[in-house]
Amino acid sequence: MVAVALLLIVAAVALVRYGWAGRPAAAWAGWGGIAAALLLLALSDGAWGVAVGTTLAMMAALAIVLYAGWREPARARRAPRTPPSVTLPHGGAEFGRRAAVFALVVPVAFAATQWLAFALQALARSSGWNATDATVLMLLGQPLLWGVLMTWQMTRSGPAAMVAPPVLAALAGTLLWSLS
Repeated sequence: MVAVALLLIVAAVALVRYGWAGRPAAAWAGWGGIAAALLLLALSDGAWGVAVGTTLAMMAALAIVLYAGWREPARARRAPRTPPSVTLPHGGAEFGRRAAVFALVVPVAFAATQWLAFALQALARSSGWNATDATVLMLLGQPLLWGVLMTWQMTRSGPAAMVAPPVLAALAGTLLWSLS
């Protein structure tokens, strides 16, 4: 059963690659085959089976990518250009915009998520959690919340739109504090 599932994974990865050429049904079938094979491996060998199946799927995908890279002819090189994200600001307004983005994403978002994490800790303590569990919730929750908040902010179009996420996090923290 394990051998069948492993062969199914390799075939399914190849089917996903075949689907990239504009055949979405084949790609979906490939992903379904991968999921089914991983389910079979999980049922037969638990986490070890899933680990082996995932590793084999990655090896098959890597082999397909390496083969495609080897067969692809070398492209003509374009003249290098400097991406705007790594150039120095040319004026005061551009520098101010970058400073505002940094300030909103790093210290402001950090403070808002820290407030929210402390509020989660207070709510957990008032709900009967012991001090250790509530502290672990706060210590693990803060970086996760901060990562989510930074991702949300960095998808906004500019500094003005980046204000809402930390404000909402701080308001959520205040609401949770009031409930505890």
